[in-house]
Amino acid sequence: IPLADGFISQLPAILNMDDAGETTFVIQANGLIDSLAICLTQEMVKFNRLLGSMARSLKDIKSAIRGLIVMSSDLDGMYTAMMNNQLPSIWENVSFASLKTLASWVVDMISRVEFMRVWLLNGQPAAFPLPVFFFPQGFMTASLQTFARKHMEAIDGLLFEYHVHVELLPENITEGPADGIYIYGLYLEGARFDQENGLMQESIPGKMYDLLPVIHFQPAVNHKQFPDTYACPVYKTAVRKGVLSTTGMSTNYVVPIELPTDQSEQKWILAGVAALLNLTD
Repeated sequence: IPLADGFISQLPAILNMDDAGETTFVIQANGLIDSLAICLTQEMVKFNRLLGSMARSLKDIKSAIRGLIVMSSDLDGMYTAMMNNQLPSIWENVSFASLKTLASWVVDMISRVEFMRVWLLNGQPAAFPLPVFFFPQGFMTASLQTFARKHMEAIDGLLFEYHVHVELLPENITEGPADGIYIYGLYLEGARFDQENGLMQESIPGKMYDLLPVIHFQPAVNHKQFPDTYACPVYKTAVRKGVLSTTGMSTNYVVPIELPTDQSEQKWILAGVAALLNLTD
């Protein structure tokens, strides 16, 4: 079917460790590989599993339509989903969290894989789009671990401070911070971020989502929430619920980020303001 051929032609190549650039997996002075590089390898495994599943099922569905193999219930469901522009459950089972239609999902998947490929080939990026990760919590823990090893601090006592940088544009960042990570790609739902004053404000009517500026996730020892901030919950998708995974973490809830505000935190809590990594379309 032309649709399957189209997906096969768009399918990115598997991420191969042998392609790694010289600076990607450097052994540090303590004899260990950088924690963020370990996170990259874990993400690569998940992306490769997804790409492998897609390649196999697309080949199978073409064979099944030609009558060369049996049309299983999985393939039948996949055919129906593709015709309805929905993500086939056979892919969804090994996919990142997403509520997108199939066409949007494929575009999203390709851009995620390409980000990982650039990281693999060129070494650690200066800034990271948090939405690209299967498991953003693991990525953030890796950043805390990097700080803990560098400064000889116990990782249990570390939390992030959040500094919003209105003046930074992701594409212009050439160097990462001394400690922590620059993050971008989060959308505020239920409020907007006033870039001129650097504060949260009510949404503009008719505008549902507001892209947040670059945020510096700065590890700090025994951090307590700053005054005049709203601990804004971050979710992977607009469905604000998730089941607990084997790690004891929610499959959908990621982290609370502190955003500066000159209004009461209670107001934003009652308005249900949250940040999303992936929009629904």
